[in-house]
Amino acid sequence: MTSQRTIQHYMEHHFFGRHPDIYVQEAVENLWLSEHDHDFVELVLVTGGRGTHYVDGVPLQAERGDLFAIPVGISHIFRPSASSLRSSRSSYGERLEVLNCLISKAALSRLSAFLGDDGIAEFLGWLAGNSYHDHGQDHDAKRRSWLRVRDDSDELRGLFTRLHAEYMGPAEPLSLWSGVLSLLAAVYRHAHLLEDCEVAASSAEAATFARSRPSAGAPVRKALAYMRAHYAEPLTAAVVARAAGIGERQLSRLFAAETGRPFRRHLEAMRIDACCRYLREGSVAIMDLPPLVGYEQWKSLSRVFRQAMGLSLGEYRKQAMRNE
Repeated sequence: MTSQRTIQHYMEHHFFGRHPDIYVQEAVENLWLSEHDHDFVELVLVTGGRGTHYVDGVPLQAERGDLFAIPVGISHIFRPSASSLRSSRSSYGERLEVLNCLISKAALSRLSAFLGDDGIAEFLGWLAGNSYHDHGQDHDAKRRSWLRVRDDSDELRGLFTRLHAEYMGPAEPLSLWSGVLSLLAAVYRHAHLLEDCEVAASSAEAATFARSRPSAGAPVRKALAYMRAHYAEPLTAAVVARAAGIGERQLSRLFAAETGRPFRRHLEAMRIDACCRYLREGSVAIMDLPPLVGYEQWKSLSRVFRQAMGLSLGEYRKQAMRNE
């Protein structure tokens, strides 16, 4: 028995009231929000704390300075780390805080037509949910699903902060759109810098490695799909690597390169996420959970869950019920 992912769908009319095409907010991520997709674009910058960002079913480490571009139709959800959860219940440390900018699909279409630039039109089309090509060649599927860039210089944070101030003020349309365009331009520039790095890395010795594998993304996607279907079983890296059609060492390398976390941490995160779903649904007794999420002993699950979530299983269920 495997707990199924429940994905909610958010629509534009839920958010675009103050402005017909733009919504900007500060938020503190919690454990209760469900995984969701939407019919608008979301740019989200992590401004404090750290945790896991599940994007299109893939768990990614997220911390201050990470910006994610989430196209139309791609599901995602943030989960704060245990330290961020403890901080949210005290006056110390950092909570998992984000700034969000939502942009309507229609606005991107109008902007693309107005600018008349093929490269920008392609990028905006990707954000709007279309497949993304670069010079006639498909990007890795990871790029078609999302984009992550680092804001080590705080450039994006500054743009986001000014945009939020404009949005919360009188919301004069020209100033507001100026802020959105500046943010989109910066993200577009960062995206091209990433592409340039990928092209540079594909030369010399890197080219030999690149030719030795079909795609960094495809084996990892196969591995993740297998793990999602079989996380309740006693999985090992060797078993998952065979299912993905690659070697165990290559699996470990690709997991670290693609998402910044090792295989074992990914498997643990999937099992804890499934455990959270069971606890929120309330359909399974807590003592019956271990074999449903891949643990043989109650003590092991209890220890790992508390380390990951900062709460006991019972505390999590009680808070989830209160937040329903």
